[in-house]
Amino acid sequence: MKQLLSFLLFLLVMAGGVAATVAVFGDDKRTIALEQIMYAEDENVPLATSIDLDLSDIPETFALLSEVFDEPISTRSVKQIYMDVSDPSLDERILHHIVDLDVMFEGRMTTLTVEAEVDREDGVYVIFYFKGDEDVVLALDDRINAYYEELGI
Repeated sequence: MKQLLSFLLFLLVMAGGVAATVAVFGDDKRTIALEQIMYAEDENVPLATSIDLDLSDIPETFALLSEVFDEPISTRSVKQIYMDVSDPSLDERILHHIVDLDVMFEGRMTTLTVEAEVDREDGVYVIFYFKGDEDVVLALDDRINAYYEELGI
């Protein structure tokens, strides 16, 4: 009987060791796979840039970003973006698709995807993410960085 209990205890310890090993090393494999997806250099994955701002700064900021394009983003589109992100039923700290904008950049039409994350902790703040063709996103990123430099950020 004592040998049977010792054997059962041995099996229990071994099973715990296997479970702990899978828990520790199994997550690493999933993490590595996720990193490979996030940093994949796939031509189908659009490049992105972002800017964070107060809700009241949306019209001014989109006017500033419009300087990158041949034609400014329409006032109607900016108003719709403002209405969408100011909606109190919009979940906080979750990335939401807001709009796909057709913009004219260097003489050609392209689509700029606008996504947003809203934070209402101390006022309403929005982080906008812009995805699209590489040259468009890089031009937006340069304009956003210049804007941050103007503000001293």
